[in-house]
Amino acid sequence: MPELDFSAERMSEMTVDDVTEICCDQCKTIFTGHVWVYSGSTEFNIEGPHEFAFQGDMPMYEPEEEFEPADDPHSIALEALELLDSMVGSEGPRNDPQFTNRLVFAGAVACLEAYLGDTLINEIRADSDARDQLLKNDRNLGGEKLTAASLVENPDALTTLVVSKLRTVLYHRLGDAKRMYRQALGINIFPSDHEREFLFPAMQLRHDCVHRNGRDKEGNKLTGFTEEYVHSAIAAIRAVVDHVEFTRTDDLEF
Repeated sequence: MPELDFSAERMSEMTVDDVTEICCDQCKTIFTGHVWVYSGSTEFNIEGPHEFAFQGDMPMYEPEEEFEPADDPHSIALEALELLDSMVGSEGPRNDPQFTNRLVFAGAVACLEAYLGDTLINEIRADSDARDQLLKNDRNLGGEKLTAASLVENPDALTTLVVSKLRTVLYHRLGDAKRMYRQALGINIFPSDHEREFLFPAMQLRHDCVHRNGRDKEGNKLTGFTEEYVHSAIAAIRAVVDHVEFTRTDDLEF
């Protein structure tokens, strides 16, 4: 199950949803569907091989293995976006001709998420001023507490705490990403209004691709993933990635 969005400012905004698989202990059947995680409960809507629904308490999470951000998120993102761009228009299933384009689109959004997350974490680790600015400006992070003993035991405990919180951020929520980059680094992740106005609605389409196989809430198949649209989406994502990278480093002395 997905974790709650702990970066949200209000409890009502912490709800998240995702696809899920559940295995029956008795017959070993794999059931698939969707799960919604709220601040105090969970809700499952199973869609196959049989339809049913049930609710549960708030989930308890086991510790996850921590990932290490890439050393050079920019070059990795550019390489992946170039490869994805070359796949636009590739042949897809006859009964779903835009299937491949949707996969490419979702992959491009994943590149943006990885770049924004890895880059922000790397900056917080490398620059205590950026970390302190984020703590001062972000109400949720600024309210986190550490004991004096933990700071004595580990002088980097404050940075470790902030990084652990940044790992839980959903960076396709561009409003959150924009806010945190402004708070920590004082930069706007969007090079112009064009990218902002294009990518915000694109994130909802990403949700429909990942969670509904390209269908909207009413079950209608989306047909807007033309070659022109997906190329434009990749171009807008590349523009954001380049803008953040060059704005972030333009004051460095070489």
